[in-house]
Amino acid sequence: MLKNLKALFFGLLVALVLCEIVLRIYNPLTNFTKQGKLVLPANQQTVFDNQWIKQLDENIKYSRNALGFRGPMPSDSILKLNSIITIGGSTTECRFLSDSTTWPFLLEEELKDSVPDVWVNNAGIDGHSTFGHLLLMKEYIIKLKPKYVVFLTGVNDVETEKPESFDVMNENKLQYSSVKAFFKSLLNKTEIGATVFQLYNIRSAYKKGLIHKEIDFKQLRDTTYTPAYIQETISKQKNYLSGYQSRLQEIINLCKANQIQPILLTQPSLYGAFTDSTSGVRMDLKFHESNPGKNNLLQEQVLEEYNNVVRSYSTQATVIDLAKLMPKNTVYYYDFIHFNKQGAAKVAEILSEEIESLMIRMKLISTN
Repeated sequence: MLKNLKALFFGLLVALVLCEIVLRIYNPLTNFTKQGKLVLPANQQTVFDNQWIKQLDENIKYSRNALGFRGPMPSDSILKLNSIITIGGSTTECRFLSDSTTWPFLLEEELKDSVPDVWVNNAGIDGHSTFGHLLLMKEYIIKLKPKYVVFLTGVNDVETEKPESFDVMNENKLQYSSVKAFFKSLLNKTEIGATVFQLYNIRSAYKKGLIHKEIDFKQLRDTTYTPAYIQETISKQKNYLSGYQSRLQEIINLCKANQIQPILLTQPSLYGAFTDSTSGVRMDLKFHESNPGKNNLLQEQVLEEYNNVVRSYSTQATVIDLAKLMPKNTVYYYDFIHFNKQGAAKVAEILSEEIESLMIRMKLISTN
């Protein structure tokens, strides 16, 4: 029996080593974190064959430039340009929109006529919360020193893990606070461990309803919750809101310390109590099978808790209340939070007006 156990252990060890080697050569999952460091895939060009979201293009052209961002390379030194980098999760990256139809790309197109030497790049990463945004700022953005950074945050921070759990997964050092933390940090130093964590994050996003899936809003089901359950769900957010607030404060402080102007956006969505003018569906009690724990009205109440945190920073940074400015209409979305091409164009239109006004106030554009 002992010999068999030794043989089994040796076989598993060999299999794990081979798996680690294969994943280091080619990993089918795009993994932005390597051994605790954020690594952006540069000079990448891909064409997705889209067969699952009918209202989007059949062929989606996705690329990342030499900086690791979506968008054109700067025509001159970033310091000489009216440079804007957008940071956020999937609603910023717009993974299932072609390069030329994402809202950051269209924002540059909207600003070209009024803003001299404007340059906009999209640094959004699907699934990133403010934990990831801080890592991105520290390892990439502050070295580039753009004039503006636009942050679209909130939806990925809803009920996120505690900071100590994230630190275990995103810092390149061993953790000794517990046996569990030690093994997590040890796994994070391997490609296998990083892939396992990524699959875990995908599962967590699915449980929150943050998946990319075209929704037939006419097929949604109704559900109601007791006032006690609603209050309990909203009260539970307090455990996460203080951490979200402190991370936003750190982001603002980091920007200002590096002479970067932060622009915070509230997160728009199709959550809430309204009648959709396109489908005629009354949305308040509706829910989708991917997230049965909250109906549309409760989802809005929860997300607004996080949007209110963003709004509270209006005296420290520029805050654009995109959640209020963006029309609630299914013509702009393919699910509850992700923009289709019309939605991306609408976001760019709204933001261009707000950012142009900001630049005029900052005297970066001649008013003559």
